[in-house]
Amino acid sequence: MKAVLEVNVNELNADFLKVIRNMFKKNVTEIVIKPQMLTLEEFDKSLPIGEVLQSLHDGGHNSGFLSEIKEGLENSSVYSKDEG
Repeated sequence: MKAVLEVNVNELNADFLKVIRNMFKKNVTEIVIKPQMLTLEEFDKSLPIGEVLQSLHDGGHNSGFLSEIKEGLENSSVYSKDEG
């Protein structure tokens, strides 16, 4: 039997290895691991920065990444207070 798994980088952890180990125990002879495809969407600049950051946090991103995104958004033309 063959198993194809689509995973994102946040799922590559000890629990993921347990899943693979259990598959081997159940006679899975081949496991293909593929990166989960990203879906890009147009950025909605009407969203407050806090809501954007909360969404990223809920998606499992770490605090260092969130800090950099916050700084980038606050200094970007997207959220510029001098728009006219």
